[in-house]
Amino acid sequence: MSSQIWLDSANLIELEKWFKSGMIGGVTTNPVILQKEGVTDLPEHIKKMIEISRLSFRISIEIPTSEMSVDEMVDFAVKYARMFPENAVIKVPMDAENPTKAFEVIHILRYETRSDIKELRLDVETNATLGITSGQLIGAMEAGADFVSLFWGRCEEAGGVGALVTLKTVLKYREIHPYLTSRIIIGSLRSVDQIEKAILGGADIVTVKPELLEKWMFTQRGVETMNEFNNAYRSVKDKIKL
Repeated sequence: MSSQIWLDSANLIELEKWFKSGMIGGVTTNPVILQKEGVTDLPEHIKKMIEISRLSFRISIEIPTSEMSVDEMVDFAVKYARMFPENAVIKVPMDAENPTKAFEVIHILRYETRSDIKELRLDVETNATLGITSGQLIGAMEAGADFVSLFWGRCEEAGGVGALVTLKTVLKYREIHPYLTSRIIIGSLRSVDQIEKAILGGADIVTVKPELLEKWMFTQRGVETMNEFNNAYRSVKDKIKL
């Protein structure tokens, strides 16, 4: 079973490092992340990511703008599902001012029988992204999303009931309605404390930026302890038999 910790980055060096560690099971991208890495040829960059991570490693590819029409979004999703069938998870952005548009795209990709996507419709995995309210996430689950993403940090910044209550509401809704199989992703994590609250809250997957993963692993006391052990070995390494 692959890890339920995903990397929130399109940086190839970071992806290779954390993939080799064996602790990540997927990677998420979005227009801001890609812009940060200077990506202008998205298919080529995804190919490079797959060369590092190999087949069956999920890579979330976001529809670049919510201003696309429904047909344009569906065409984008099908294009990348055909191009990267073993890896692509299409992130469908939920516009808070027009949430049903994303639900329609998700529903088409899951259930539509139009001839141009009929043979692929059950293979186009979707991730409803930019989730801040439980209503958005539950709507996406009902529409047929494979994954729904709660933006923890942005949910906290928005006020209201907060991210933990939102997560628990969505988890409870899924529990009550077992026909819903969407997995709940937590993104927009800003601190180690938020990572651990998301895990304790019952998230299926947490997506974490490389620098926050590093912080999650680090304690000064751990450094001091490791140095103590290393110094103990150095003091006897010419005498000890291993």
